[in-house]
Amino acid sequence: MRTKGRRCRILLEFNGKMVKSDLFASDVEQPADISMKIRDGGLGKPFRVRFDDSQSAWVVSTLEYR
Repeated sequence: MRTKGRRCRILLEFNGKMVKSDLFASDVEQPADISMKIRDGGLGKPFRVRFDDSQSAWVVSTLEYR
């Protein structure tokens, strides 16, 4: 059984800078789920997704930011 987990912000990494998005996700979600949220939200095309424990946030690296 999957637990709900805690709510974490999704940050976008673009041109070496971090940008806060308006999106949130659970810390128990999979990177593919986070990638789909970014694509569905029209925020860019992610190429790397990782969870940063120090910031309690998902970090999505993208080449385009909209």
